[in-house]
Amino acid sequence: HFHLIFNYFLYIILNVKNSFVMYILIIIFISCTLSCMIPYPIFNSSNILSIKQQQYVNDVFENELTENNKSNIIVVKNLDWFEVVNNFFEKYKKTRIIDVQTKKQYYVMRTGGYNHADVETIDISNTNIFKSLYGEWSWLRRPVWVEINGVFVAGSINGMPHGYSTISGNNEGGHTCIHFLNSKTHGTKRVDEAHQNAIQTAYNRANELSEYLLKLNKY
Repeated sequence: HFHLIFNYFLYIILNVKNSFVMYILIIIFISCTLSCMIPYPIFNSSNILSIKQQQYVNDVFENELTENNKSNIIVVKNLDWFEVVNNFFEKYKKTRIIDVQTKKQYYVMRTGGYNHADVETIDISNTNIFKSLYGEWSWLRRPVWVEINGVFVAGSINGMPHGYSTISGNNEGGHTCIHFLNSKTHGTKRVDEAHQNAIQTAYNRANELSEYLLKLNKY
């Protein structure tokens, strides 16, 4: 079939006297030929998972949502940043953060980051809640629960806005970082022990999240 189509297009092109029409037909012919020869994209997105990774991630989130629906016990997962979280922590989507120690909650958006998530508070009221965790801006690590697509994941934050800022009017003056299991710093590209300790604390205190959410009549 391809051979017949090729000959048909070639015959038309050779017999067309209008040069503009001929150029259009050549472009269409080349496009059709490439679409047949290259059925898949040449360039792969960095967020495209392998089949094994897709199966693992789907199992994690499907099992988690099923467990949460069975009872009032909210399960907190300690998920690997590079294998799972980085692919599902969507950019520019409102995300709830709950501080483990105070149970204060605020909302951020992921605006960047590769070794970990760069986030910014969505508005000034959420910045005020975030800053109240520290009193003054600080690099101190704090354990948090991060709600991603309905699943709570153990995380760790710092309270020092720095670098770029994409959300205007939130009075944050930069972005801050959220780390997850095995994530790394951007500067030294190493796993930060203090962040990992805070993540483990958030994971170990998961039972407190259920109690808190029940009080809010969320579940």
